[in-house]
Amino acid sequence: MSVSLLSGCDKPSSPASSPSPSASTPAAPNSAIQERKIALLREISGVWNSSAPVGLTTIHFADNRLQILQGDTPLAVTLGDVDPDAETVNINTRSGGKDEILTLRKVWNSDHTAYNLSLIGSDGMQESLGFVRRISNDDLNRIARLSVVKTPAPPPSQPVESTPVATSANRGVIDMWLSGIDMNMRSCPGSTCSAVVIVPKDSKISADTSTIRNVTESSGTNTPWVRVTYEGAYCMPAELDQQIGCMPSHNTEAPVTGWMNYTRLLSAPRVQQ
Repeated sequence: MSVSLLSGCDKPSSPASSPSPSASTPAAPNSAIQERKIALLREISGVWNSSAPVGLTTIHFADNRLQILQGDTPLAVTLGDVDPDAETVNINTRSGGKDEILTLRKVWNSDHTAYNLSLIGSDGMQESLGFVRRISNDDLNRIARLSVVKTPAPPPSQPVESTPVATSANRGVIDMWLSGIDMNMRSCPGSTCSAVVIVPKDSKISADTSTIRNVTESSGTNTPWVRVTYEGAYCMPAELDQQIGCMPSHNTEAPVTGWMNYTRLLSAPRVQQ
């Protein structure tokens, strides 16, 4: 799938046509390489018109997080390797129950004045994306809204072990409250799972105690996690101010479900000082 960005659809050039650094060229500092990677990710960010019948494709990179929407459907993706020399970006996802790596590649025209994008699947199929616009505030609001309501939970990335707790802890679905800190609602049980939304401190959630699971974190700590449902104001992870905390700028359009650390939840509202 070959993608047209600023010009018409061009046939992707072979990797051999890309200039390679001379053997005598000293290695660039890590900071310079990182800056080039970020620059490439910003260049592919935007709203694109896909050659496949999926509607517009939105690609957004910010705060070390990559988000992709096809039409109104958020894709469960994570950022893979970024090669600024080859101008390629790998995207990790799952298709048909299998892990898959997609590759986005910039393809320049003959005089290097405009470029196309090519989205290449693991089966070699290519999809072309024509440039529509850069990401606007309207697009950011749409991404946040659709990601909260519709994003499917990706598979657990790191928790080493997850086991049910004793049945005596099962009290059904109960109301619980956050303490005096904002909390991440995560896509799966475990602190390494991606954050879906940030719920403001002192908020009420519904916890399904039948889902409590002990998770062995990467640190070796055994932590109980519970599946929760939340409705109300929230922050997106990228919007969190580390000094001020969560200043809610969104409201759920439907109940949002995810996982929270059970030990940080309260059985009654916190007494306000």
